[in-house]
Amino acid sequence: MRSLIIRCAPAAFLLLLGSCKEKNKSEVDLVTFKIKGEVVSVDMRAKRVTISHEEIPNYMMAMTMPFKVKDSTLLVGISKGDSVQGILAVSRSESWLETLNVIGRGEPKKEMLAEDIRIAHLFQKGSPLPELEFRNQDNKRVRLSNFKGKVLALTFIYTRCPLPDFCIRMSDYFARIQRALKQDASLNGKWHLFSVSFDTKHDTPDVLKSYGKNYSADFGVWDFLTGSEATIERMTDGFDMVVQSAEGGIFNHNLRTALIDKKGNLVDIIISNEWKPEEVVAKMKQLIAD
Repeated sequence: MRSLIIRCAPAAFLLLLGSCKEKNKSEVDLVTFKIKGEVVSVDMRAKRVTISHEEIPNYMMAMTMPFKVKDSTLLVGISKGDSVQGILAVSRSESWLETLNVIGRGEPKKEMLAEDIRIAHLFQKGSPLPELEFRNQDNKRVRLSNFKGKVLALTFIYTRCPLPDFCIRMSDYFARIQRALKQDASLNGKWHLFSVSFDTKHDTPDVLKSYGKNYSADFGVWDFLTGSEATIERMTDGFDMVVQSAEGGIFNHNLRTALIDKKGNLVDIIISNEWKPEEVVAKMKQLIAD
């Protein structure tokens, strides 16, 4: 069966939701898929299970990806190496496993897990980031050091990310941050946003520009960056990111968002998607005032 990969753009996700056969509103706002695969890791505290799953027809190629559960009891009795099947629910703003059942016990894979890898050379708070060169959506050279004197917020995305609570959420949050900061004329010229893509082969400047337009990006204050593989790898390593490529142009990855002060020093690293745009806006305003 031909697979449909959801692009990280609201219009594409709305198109999928709008294609549901059921017309009642609650079901139009929610799509479910059957999922089957092998458990790679279980994190009870975070209510998350990483599964090496088979292709999900009409949604996602086979890959390894973390999935959230709202009911932590679903993870009780599930161990690394188990074969499982369940139902993946995808709404306009998040995704989660509604059901998860063990269908076979097996020996766990011996390869090192992404969660077990401790990346060296991490960026340190209070210190500047390394001097790296990027290209933005207009194919212009960009260095973060050129923005000293401004408070910066930086996050990581790739344009083909299929889950609404990963890259789509980060881009939506940055769009909301942009709107909030632009509403205060006293802040003009004092801040800038960056979305860095780690999909160096696909996310060309033209692709990033089209993607940014989907989020009503003002490219005067919000740049979408790509770069050489070495540059992007240095950035992801420095922020302790896990980025693993899979088939079909999909990546298994975690999330990082960073704040950088007017002197160019790293101030804060947000390590998940459990934050609110207004919190970052408040922190940026405080850094601008300092």
